[in-house]
Amino acid sequence: MKVEGGYLIGRAKFLSGRKLNKLFSEYGLTEFNGEQGKILFCLWKKDGVSSTDISLGTGLAINTLTNMLDKMESVDLIYRKQSDTDKRKKYVFLTEKGRSLEIKSKIATDKMDEIFYKGFSTKEIETFENMLRKIISNLEEEDDK
Repeated sequence: MKVEGGYLIGRAKFLSGRKLNKLFSEYGLTEFNGEQGKILFCLWKKDGVSSTDISLGTGLAINTLTNMLDKMESVDLIYRKQSDTDKRKKYVFLTEKGRSLEIKSKIATDKMDEIFYKGFSTKEIETFENMLRKIISNLEEEDDK
């Protein structure tokens, strides 16, 4: 049996990222791209977190994240504030502009979900997502070795 799971996941990630960026553009969300959207999503769930927390929540490497945060700060989506207790630590917060993009972004990502799961039954979605969780768990387990 020929196994193509890794290739298929990679291809789905590429195509979904491209489509999500198009949807963001269609909904007038030109201030950020899909990768930066992961950071915003993380901050919409909990504002005022460290770069390390964002890295863990998004899967983005710290050096990549730092560059992305610099760009997001330059377009007034986020700001960073030094910790009062630990001068080495900075926390990332949404600006009013960054906060204001959440509703449009939710509409775009809901549309993405519709496209992604078109033709799937509820049971198929549940099974598929459980399989993905298992793959992720397997990879995380190997990553810890």
